[in-house]
Amino acid sequence: MDDELEVLISAAARSAWAEEPSVELIEAIEQHIVVPLPHWMKTVLGRDEAAQLARVIAWRKCQVLAVNPPRGGVSWGYLANHVRWRVKDAALTELRHRQRFPLTPAAPDSELPELPTLGLHLEQIVAELERHGISSAIGRQLVRTAADGPPFYRAAIISRLRGIGVTRSRAEGLAWLLRGGAARPSALARLAAGQAPEQVFADPAVRNWLKAATGRDLLFFGQRTSENRWNDLARSA
Repeated sequence: MDDELEVLISAAARSAWAEEPSVELIEAIEQHIVVPLPHWMKTVLGRDEAAQLARVIAWRKCQVLAVNPPRGGVSWGYLANHVRWRVKDAALTELRHRQRFPLTPAAPDSELPELPTLGLHLEQIVAELERHGISSAIGRQLVRTAADGPPFYRAAIISRLRGIGVTRSRAEGLAWLLRGGAARPSALARLAAGQAPEQVFADPAVRNWLKAATGRDLLFFGQRTSENRWNDLARSA
């Protein structure tokens, strides 16, 4: 556990995010998170934009951690991995845009919409979970817990979800949606590769994962499915 970050967050929160303790936290974020940001992300997004995106994501995460810290404690490594995953998602989105519109000389002069809380691809998965019966709030909670690594192995994702009371079959389904396997890329990986959401979520295997993730398959293991139904978390909330 890295007490420095935990102390800085605690001090800022106790002061109701007053200027002096907040500035100390911001300066530490700059040193531990923004400066070490991978060079390729800065190249794709632009140095200033990548740095500012990292600052915003890190600051918002610190506010969340002040209220709901993880069981394992707060560390700079934990925060850095969280920020890098979100910035990576933005960088991959930018690369795909350049591939689709290579002749566009410059971005139009207009205000850009705010990035979704979880990132574009994770939000698409949350939206699909909602279409299958889970409220968006619960879907975000489940995806945020699953994605709050490292590590990002299926077993680790399942363990994190089980830790908040998610059943084994539902945790398995969510893990396949986000991590996939060697022979079957996850829904997240396919979205990040540029496949259309309609194509990804129409895949029978992905539909099976969604079915398990929403609690409609009690016997889900990998790609096996059953027709058993039960009351899922969305109905009990």
